[in-house]
Amino acid sequence: MIILRDLTKVYSLHGRQNVVADGINAVFPSRTSVALMGRNGAGKSTLLRMIAGTSDPTSGDILSDGTISYPVGFAGSFHPDLTGAQNTLFVARIYGADTDKLTAYVEDFAELGSHFHLPVRSYSSGMRSRLAFGVSMGLQFDTYLIDEITAVGDADFKRKSRTVFKERMKQAGSIFVSHSVRMMREMCDAGAVLENGRLTYYDDIEEALDRHMFDMHGSGSSLSVIGDEYSAGRADQLLPAGARLLYGLGVPHAGLEWLSRILRKSRKCLCQPQKEIHYFDILAGKHTEILERRVKTLHRLSEALNPDANESEKNFKTLQQMNAVSALLSIHAGSPESENRHQGYVDYLLTGRKNQPVLCDFTPSYCMLGTDEFRDMAGIGDCLFLLVFRDPASRIWAEICAQHAGKGLPEEDYRKVCLKDLRRAIKDPALTRHPSADYAGMIRRLEGAVARERILYLFYETLFTQSSINRLCRFINLPEHPLEPVPTDGEAFEMPAPLAKELRDALSPQYEAMKAKFKDNLPAGWQGAPLALKQSDLASDDPELAR
Repeated sequence: MIILRDLTKVYSLHGRQNVVADGINAVFPSRTSVALMGRNGAGKSTLLRMIAGTSDPTSGDILSDGTISYPVGFAGSFHPDLTGAQNTLFVARIYGADTDKLTAYVEDFAELGSHFHLPVRSYSSGMRSRLAFGVSMGLQFDTYLIDEITAVGDADFKRKSRTVFKERMKQAGSIFVSHSVRMMREMCDAGAVLENGRLTYYDDIEEALDRHMFDMHGSGSSLSVIGDEYSAGRADQLLPAGARLLYGLGVPHAGLEWLSRILRKSRKCLCQPQKEIHYFDILAGKHTEILERRVKTLHRLSEALNPDANESEKNFKTLQQMNAVSALLSIHAGSPESENRHQGYVDYLLTGRKNQPVLCDFTPSYCMLGTDEFRDMAGIGDCLFLLVFRDPASRIWAEICAQHAGKGLPEEDYRKVCLKDLRRAIKDPALTRHPSADYAGMIRRLEGAVARERILYLFYETLFTQSSINRLCRFINLPEHPLEPVPTDGEAFEMPAPLAKELRDALSPQYEAMKAKFKDNLPAGWQGAPLALKQSDLASDDPELAR
């Protein structure tokens, strides 16, 4: 039994007080699994930490006549420089458990493989959670504190976790935090709702769910039938509750790092160091050469390791690079048939997360994906889509120039090869369906899979303005940020006017489609009219244009 008596917890920040617990009086009975509910930020995790003794209340008492686990899911209690095995030994000694027995149990249960003997700092968030759950289930407590932990891992691991948890509940109780209604109904007998610092206990889980639904949506039992549909913490979705994912599609490379720098200014936004993750396009069978290149890089780095003790500093840097590449490769480890095939990808996005509500994946080539792929992307959780358009002719020209820019060609040769590719593109009958400039197709496929209110369309020509950045910040609910210095797109020379006219004329169906969609909101020069040329432009004596 756990008794809360006049429990109060107040945080003070910048002269303002946030009351998490306001004189709570409640009793959690022995051998009863209680679902702790409340909206995001209500203080559920704080209450668990106070009950566990890892956080002190401002005033009041917490009394218990039995043993209480640490909050399972709060893997921050592990030392990052110790291995999973060493952390398990440490916990076993603290609780007076058999060290060999607990280590064997956790190693088998957590399914970490060789990672069990690697430092915890190298673990993904899912791996840390599996370790925490395994350690907790390997110890005998009278009350287990569970914080959204049984949603970790693939379907088989989830089933195993639920089975073990139910077995423990035959002899113990729990306080169970989850955003899955289905999970709370399956695991819990009673419920407690935390709202505005007040805790109300219900002997019937359905009564607690009705009260929670009313707090969340303003209505009662009729909403309980929606089951897991009420939040991004649905059981079939992988993002943590309260987190949303922003996909950046079609963002030209010149604006990619610039946009990421602006979003990183907010502590609420997490952008991984890898600029382009290339997960869904590789999954769809596109850009597989990127995956092959990453595998080759890992092999090259492993061969560069030197057993000489004098090379320890160099080896350390090589191992760091190997760790980064290995993390990228691990996102593709899931079985295509598994319901949690995207778990490795989500774990990668969550690396280093400190409860930021916005995660980012800016991979320009995602714009080439189909409706089914977009629907798969949206199914991960609470997802938003940013699609950046650039004048189609300018985009194709920029891609041609970028394709040859890194080849070290002399300037004159570079110019010739770019113009040659440009003329080839103009003559291509499939030009209007060019993968990166088929905007009509992109919009049709994306809006066929994702609700319109979850899509933001911006234009590259006006992207580097305060108004566009403010629109983006409002879209993802972040504070507005001042601009960074505007980058250059790396084009070596302007597209010759006669060829620019031919290219725009050939792309006229795309211009007309965009004009029909966005009307007067298109940037200047985007209105779809053929490019006006001066007589001097048409009379160019450039031999490259005469070919």
